[in-house]
Amino acid sequence: MKLYQYDHCPFCVRADMVAGFRQVPHEKVYLLNDDEQAHFDLIGAKMVPILQFDDGRAMGESLDIVAALDAIETPAPHLDPWAEASPQLAALDSEGRAVNCLLFPRNVRIGLPEFATEGAIAYFTERKEAMIGISFGQAMEETAQHKAAAEAMLAAMPELAPPADGRLRMGDVLVYPHLRNLTMVRDLAMPGWMRGYLETVTALCGTHLYDDRAI
Repeated sequence: MKLYQYDHCPFCVRADMVAGFRQVPHEKVYLLNDDEQAHFDLIGAKMVPILQFDDGRAMGESLDIVAALDAIETPAPHLDPWAEASPQLAALDSEGRAVNCLLFPRNVRIGLPEFATEGAIAYFTERKEAMIGISFGQAMEETAQHKAAAEAMLAAMPELAPPADGRLRMGDVLVYPHLRNLTMVRDLAMPGWMRGYLETVTALCGTHLYDDRAI
């Protein structure tokens, strides 16, 4: 079984979390960001994550992949059907542009495998600059203002208790990837509960944060 993904993609992290937590044997394959053909060969669309089964069948859509991984019988517990993540997701959406202005230019600067070539960087840069309406250079120059907006949003976010008893909730699958990506912003202030939450879920799922390469 192979899980095709990008390291920075929050939708990919959903699948990666569940594969790790549920102890599903699989191979991680990091595609270059501009490798459209690989996506179309597998599922007929430019989309990650992609789960490919041992018989060659492949599927997209992160939540469908989460469900497929959770359905596999392993020694690990299944996901708890907890989806009360709407306050946290709404908070993140409220400062979506500020978050994107912080993350997009950093995505290509911290040595991620999907950006290992100049072509992959150029492909991502062209599309994401169009999305935020400014260049990555300008976004980096405006770090202070985008950081302030993100920090105010995080400070006001309702507290989310970490999962207990070695279990993972569906709400964690939805919220954690977005909070985890913010660790690539150096010295971004987070509430104390949030840092503890990130460390707990990271350990539970075998994922990683970006503190060691934050800029």
